[in-house]
This record gives sequence, structure tokens and C-alpha cells, in this order.
Amino acid sequence: METPMDNLITDAIHWKFKTDIALSNGFRFCQPLAVDPKKGKADITREFLWNMLPVDSEAKLGIITGKQLWDWQEKELQNAFAKDPSKRFGGWFVRFAGMEVNFTIGNELGKRVNWIKVKGEPLDINKEYSIVACEREGDPDDTLCRIEKVKNPKRSGVLMHDVIEEYLAAHSPVSPKLERRATATDQPHTLLTQLQGTTYEFR
Repeated sequence: METPMDNLITDAIHWKFKTDIALSNGFRFCQPLAVDPKKGKADITREFLWNMLPVDSEAKLGIITGKQLWDWQEKELQNAFAKDPSKRFGGWFVRFAGMEVNFTIGNELGKRVNWIKVKGEPLDINKEYSIVACEREGDPDDTLCRIEKVKNPKRSGVLMHDVIEEYLAAHSPVSPKLERRATATDQPHTLLTQLQGTTYEFR
């Protein structure tokens, strides 16, 4: 539901573009960084950046309503946690900065989201919010991170790796953590699987 690495990525683009919300598709394939015992920290190299974020996409901005955001979260929860595995789309719940979401995984489609907060305030379904995410090649111009009919979509001309490097230059050392940006009423916030009844825990 949430990873420290995606928190770092979304924090970086949130910081760079000053939008209400920053989004990440939620795919991470790299190994953890091993801390140098002498320095007490690890070096984030460009090689690791490519492992961490294997698609160096352009950042894209737009405007959505609170209703669009709510409906999109319902769809993303279905993609990740549909009871029928054939209806799942990928294995990750989308990641974000600037917002918090609470939901009930075991509920039916359209009834999972309990509440959403943007910048600490309850979501207003009639309000417009600014968002930023990575451009996905092949998507329609008005689609951003699977949100359709985004208002005023605009490519930034800035690549994600450049944003991360700029953020690290300004904020190192970093130590991203799980912050309960995404929480469920019926599963721990450390959940890393769609299989029920396992004892695996994130540490």
C-alpha cells in the first residue's frame, strides 16, 4: 500500500512542482541500499536511481476535481485488491504525496474508500486540485496516472531523474519511511501482499 522509496519519489516531485498532489504509478524493482557501516549511510548513485526508477519519464501536470480523485481511488483499489484475481490490474496500489487515503479492502467495488484528505483537509468533491505525475507513453493527452479527462494537461519538459537528483542535492541525507499515507481498516499499513492469511511483515 505504501513504500519508503515511492514516498521519496513523490516527495521529490511534490517539492519541485508545488502541486496539491503528486502521484507515482507504484512500481519499484530495485534492491535495498546497504548502509556503509563506517559512514552510517549509503550512497545513492545514478545506477541505483535507474534501478529505483527504471523509466525516466517526463513530469506531467493537470487539474482534477475531488470527485475524479475519489472515483479514481476506488478504481485503483479495485485494480489492486479485487476479490476475483482476474480483475486485478498489476499488483501495486498507486503511491502519492500531499494526500492520505483510508479504505476497507474487503468491501465491494465502489465502496472501499472511507475518506481522503488533501494537504491535511477533508476532500471536497466539488473542488479542483492540481496534480503531477509521470507521463506514460501512449496515454491520451488528458490522461494522467490512469485518471481520465484531466483538465489543462501539460508536459513539464522535466525528466523524473533530474527531479530526484535536484531533490537529493537539496535534502540529503534522506531517510524515507512509511508514513501511513495509505491505510486500511482491515489490514496493517505494512501490507505487502494480496494473499490473505500470510504472516509476512515489512521490516
